[in-house]
Amino acid sequence: MLMKGKYLDKIQLGIKSTNSYRSSKEVISDLEDSTTVIDNQLSALLFIEKTRYDFWRLYFYIQDITKINWAFFEEKSLLAEIVVRQSKKKQWDAIIQAFEKKGKFKIYDEYIRLALEKSSDNVRGTDFSVLEACHENDLISIQHLIEANFNFYSDRIPSVEELKTLTNTTFLIKDQGRIVAFFITEKKGVTLEFRYWLVLKKYRGRKYGRILMNRVLTFDPEIKRVTSWISKKNKNVILAHKQLGFKEDGLTNYILHRE
Repeated sequence: MLMKGKYLDKIQLGIKSTNSYRSSKEVISDLEDSTTVIDNQLSALLFIEKTRYDFWRLYFYIQDITKINWAFFEEKSLLAEIVVRQSKKKQWDAIIQAFEKKGKFKIYDEYIRLALEKSSDNVRGTDFSVLEACHENDLISIQHLIEANFNFYSDRIPSVEELKTLTNTTFLIKDQGRIVAFFITEKKGVTLEFRYWLVLKKYRGRKYGRILMNRVLTFDPEIKRVTSWISKKNKNVILAHKQLGFKEDGLTNYILHRE
């Protein structure tokens, strides 16, 4: 652990690019985990974490990308997320191109972040009586619904343990005891981040989506800002958010995949 700590301290002094925003202590703890595999290069520290699915998540600290040995973790399917601010796009474009050309990664998807600086309180006429609170015995059903309706690679499918931490900011609609719609959010200080929003196909057209949206935008008066990551492919969802007052805030999440 001491050697890893010294190496991480050293590379952070001259770091040029990273897709990990955890503290040194958190990173060292991750490196000690038995499910983490490390590639300790002269110009980079790369490590991967096992997921519950058929791929590993790649994190990197790179000093000089021109000196990377790209033959890392060759036998494993990898996924790397790189969040880029618009003002740094030119710099990161070169790094992403290196991952594509030399590392044989492909851009799997691109997500943009939209933000609403102040939630609306205009929910008059909305009947919230259909909504139910989330309880621990709902979590396995919710996870199964997320797995069935969201993307393993790009949507960061949560564990039951993670869902448990989000119960206070999760809202459900049920039909005869079965979950048919939900909105899962995460509170971070005075910011609320949208995580998963779903209405099962059979139940669309009943305004369940609007009821859920009105609830999450108004349930907590402490919230000053709301954010939502949306795939560029979901143009209708982006439009719906913009009609509510959301605006693109200049962040893009590039999801890179290597078979």
